[in-house]
Amino acid sequence: MDNELFWTADIGGTKILLMLIDRQKSVLFRKKIPTPARPEPEALVEVLKKEMLSVGKEIIVPAGGKTNKLGISMAGFVDHRSGLVHQSPNLEWHSPVPLARMIGEATGLQVAIENDANAAVVGEAYYGAARGFKDAVYVTVSTGIGGGLFLDGKLYRGSNGFAGEVGHIKPFGKNRSCKCGGENCLEAWASGSAIACHGADLLGKGVSGSEIKTAEDVFTLADSGNTVARSIIHFAADNVGIGLSNLVNIVNPACLVLGGGIAFNREDFLERISKKIFENAIRPAVNVTPLKIVRAELEPEAGIWGIYALLSGQAD
Repeated sequence: MDNELFWTADIGGTKILLMLIDRQKSVLFRKKIPTPARPEPEALVEVLKKEMLSVGKEIIVPAGGKTNKLGISMAGFVDHRSGLVHQSPNLEWHSPVPLARMIGEATGLQVAIENDANAAVVGEAYYGAARGFKDAVYVTVSTGIGGGLFLDGKLYRGSNGFAGEVGHIKPFGKNRSCKCGGENCLEAWASGSAIACHGADLLGKGVSGSEIKTAEDVFTLADSGNTVARSIIHFAADNVGIGLSNLVNIVNPACLVLGGGIAFNREDFLERISKKIFENAIRPAVNVTPLKIVRAELEPEAGIWGIYALLSGQAD
């Protein structure tokens, strides 16, 4: 019997992680590819097609395998049923793109697309930090802020697939534009992009004297003792925590998994978020069954493993 293989891809604003996995969860191929700058959908399709075709004879045939499925995890407003990406601010796609159809026509594969945070919560629930929990939430704090809901043992997408978009709750009255096209979203005030933007506005230059361009530049300044940089980071962490306390009040999860480059790599940032959640959530939501707040275990592959679980039928 042929060994069934599954292509999986996690598409981010700066890089694509492409993996080939068999039914026994063995990884046969893994490669990081730069995302084309400001990619047109056609350019993205061509990159994926080229990379997958290049490993066919080298890996798939010797493994005695067959593959006809590709699962994609990506940031944006994704309709998993139609394969339509309504909007992906990280890729600067502001109108609907029929990405599943485009890739399917170019490669001959059956293509499934899922929002990256939705895929990540499935990955963490089946193989990672939320194993054993029937009700869990995954939140990524990185370039943007996203969320996925795992309720009563299943991924919860909402009526159109857009549930869990915690980055676009609006806790602020001030005016700051968000990449989604809205104003005053949590993501516009507290994401990695927002930290970098605040740092550039308030600090101008980093430790080396060069212009501040990334959140990491602000964290480096804060680590050196700069009080303004520290206040920017505290502001972001506090507001992520307050925003997530609202999510805890609404969903009442038993486990909250924090991932993404900012939350995952900075223990002090994660601790401050956790503190604000416990300060602001209603007592029964965090105390009756103690809320477990944990780091993601599968970073940076949580989305890959979630889309694999969905694609292979191991998850609903």
